[in-house]
Amino acid sequence: MNQPVIAALLGCCMLTAPAFLSADDVARPKLAASTIQIAMIDAGDVAIPAEFRYAVYERLIDKVRESGAFQKVYRMGDRAASASPDLVTLHTKVEAFKEGSQTKRELVTVLGATRVDITVSVTAKDGHEILDRKLTGRVRFFGENLGVTNDLAKRISKLVKDSF
Repeated sequence: MNQPVIAALLGCCMLTAPAFLSADDVARPKLAASTIQIAMIDAGDVAIPAEFRYAVYERLIDKVRESGAFQKVYRMGDRAASASPDLVTLHTKVEAFKEGSQTKRELVTVLGATRVDITVSVTAKDGHEILDRKLTGRVRFFGENLGVTNDLAKRISKLVKDSF
């Protein structure tokens, strides 16, 4: 091929590239906060076992602390949190839950997946929402059903770290 044809093709690709970018691919300005308070998981009307809710909550606290995105991570109800001027609160609400089968996953990898769909929101101290996203945690292949809690905690922690 000759150089003018290659240049024309590259030019077309560069002009159409922004059309392929999703809203998540576009750089967003970072939010600012030095402290975060993590609220208990809200199950709403979804039938999800208590051990899943508590495991997500505990693992989420650990992962957000490990991320280093905040100077201090508080549990819900910690009175010391109110002293922080730039406190934000992380809320998670379960939208859907499908408990799979560890045995089915190990025998036939396309069956038995565990899945939890949640909405993650972060609110400022005055109550206005500054972040709102939907995430899904999964255990597809090997591992216990509670492994979905670790997947969710990692995804939420990454979202929070990338946003702050």
